[in-house]
Amino acid sequence: MQRENDQGRRPADFSKAKSEVSDRVRREAQSATEALLDARDEIAQRAGDYASEAQEALSERAEETQRDIGSSLAALGGALRAASDHLANTDQNAASKFMLDAAGGLERLSSSLKEKPFGQVLEDVQSFGRQHPGTLVAGSVLAGLALARFMKASPPEGQAAAGLGRQTGVRTSESRDNAAPNWGSDGGVPGQAAELER
Repeated sequence: MQRENDQGRRPADFSKAKSEVSDRVRREAQSATEALLDARDEIAQRAGDYASEAQEALSERAEETQRDIGSSLAALGGALRAASDHLANTDQNAASKFMLDAAGGLERLSSSLKEKPFGQVLEDVQSFGRQHPGTLVAGSVLAGLALARFMKASPPEGQAAAGLGRQTGVRTSESRDNAAPNWGSDGGVPGQAAELER
């Protein structure tokens, strides 16, 4: 009789345990899902924060660069205006007028760069490019050539310090120690050539 009771209880106990385990698994799965969703939301929030910070920093840097370019263009416009005055004094009126027009254009561009926000300047350049694509391409080519010429004229960073002694004619002790001997026209050292002649 004991056996029947044990067997009679087992199905009820088993289904109760099964139900409890099933509920617990369901609660744990729901808890894990909520944790994953919370983590996803936090990651998305942080990514959005980082993106907005990066965009803000980039925007600030672009506006700073825009102001620097505006100042440089104003200085270049002033230099062109001075060159125009010099050309006018030497009776080269056509070149003087060309320089004066270029100076005026650069000064207008400079003031526009200083006054407008970066986004507006970008839109203006795009609009100008659509209206005058040839001029934009020619200006880009000329700017590239000028930049290449500037870079070619500048000594490499490592050679700038080493070439300083050669440019000024002053040799440092380091350059004297590492310098090759000054060879004479006959291939020998000049001091030895003088001894051979005696």
